[in-house]
Amino acid sequence: SSFPVGVTNNVFRVTDGAGNSTTCAFTVTVNDSEAPTVNCPANISSPNNPGMCGANISYTTPVGVDACSATTTTLLAGLPSGGTFPVGTTTNTYSVSDVSANTATCSFTVTVTDNEGPTAICHNITLQLDSTGTSTLAPAVVDNNSFDNCTSFNSTVSPTTFTCGSLGVNNVILTL
Repeated sequence: SSFPVGVTNNVFRVTDGAGNSTTCAFTVTVNDSEAPTVNCPANISSPNNPGMCGANISYTTPVGVDACSATTTTLLAGLPSGGTFPVGTTTNTYSVSDVSANTATCSFTVTVTDNEGPTAICHNITLQLDSTGTSTLAPAVVDNNSFDNCTSFNSTVSPTTFTCGSLGVNNVILTL
C-alpha cells in the first residue's frame, strides 16, 4: 500500500480454525525529506522611470511545488514585485518551504540603469576684471540650480579665465 507522510498505526488480528486469535500492531512512519521545487523569473533589466533614481518593477512571485504539501514562499533578500528598485543591481532571493521544513531557494537580479541625463540650467552673468586685467569664473556662478534625477555631479565651465582680450559677450559651456 501507499502510506501518507506521517505515522500510520496498523493492527492485524490472526484467527485459527479453532477460533483462537491474537493481534499485533506496528507503525509505519513516512518522512518527507524531498525539498519543494521553485523557479524564479529570469533576470530583469530596465531603464529608470523618468525623474526617478530607480524603476517600478513588477514580476511574477515564485511559487513552490511540493509532492506532499502546500508551500510557503518568503522573500529573503531584495524587493517585492511592484517595488521601486534603485539604479544598480538588486539580487532578489526567495525561499520556499513545505510543512516538513524542507526548503528550496532561487535568485534573480533586477538591474536598473540611469538613462536620464542631467539638466543644465545656466544664467547670464557679468564679470568684472580685477586690477591685473583678469577674472576667473567658477561653475557655481553660472549654474542656476541644474539637477539630475539620480546622482550628484561636479560641474565645470569652459573657459574659466577672462582677460582684457575677452571684453564683450563670451560663450561659456557648463558641463555637468
